[in-house]
Amino acid sequence: MRRVVLAGCALSLAIGAVTALSVSCTEPELSPFGNPNTLDRKNLPGEGGVEALVCTGEGEGGAGGGFDGGCPSFATDIFPYFTAGGTWRCADGACHAPGATAPPIVETSAAECLASLKQIQVAKIPYVSSDGGKDPNAQSLLCNLQGSCGSKMPKPPGADPTTADLCKIEAWLKCGAPP
Repeated sequence: MRRVVLAGCALSLAIGAVTALSVSCTEPELSPFGNPNTLDRKNLPGEGGVEALVCTGEGEGGAGGGFDGGCPSFATDIFPYFTAGGTWRCADGACHAPGATAPPIVETSAAECLASLKQIQVAKIPYVSSDGGKDPNAQSLLCNLQGSCGSKMPKPPGADPTTADLCKIEAWLKCGAPP
């Protein structure tokens, strides 16, 4: 009888050891969304992905964005967003002001700001084409603002661009990014 009890105890210990060993060697379950410390909007589950930009409006001049047959200009329609006090605050001292985080965005004038944007590349694609190209997909400004290339901009305290803002940028790029 004593042998049966000892054999039963030994068997229980062996089963317990095998179970403990198999549990301790199991890899932790991985999230299907990647490392939570590197989440980006395009990786988020559900509605978090980047939505396709749909620009409509009358009098688009073939460019999109509803600019009454004309094109937006950088100086009047786009530059104010980039200034330190603008909606996106790109040239703010905490962001891309000269001497802050690279690449520098100069806000002393619309012409200098545009020239600084033409020096930037995201994913080896020019931010704004310096040769007057009219394909928004060959320039990274729009996709950077949408978060579909590079790190989404602007970062807080800048406000996210609205659909109307993005359509304005798209129209400006399709017009060849006029100053």
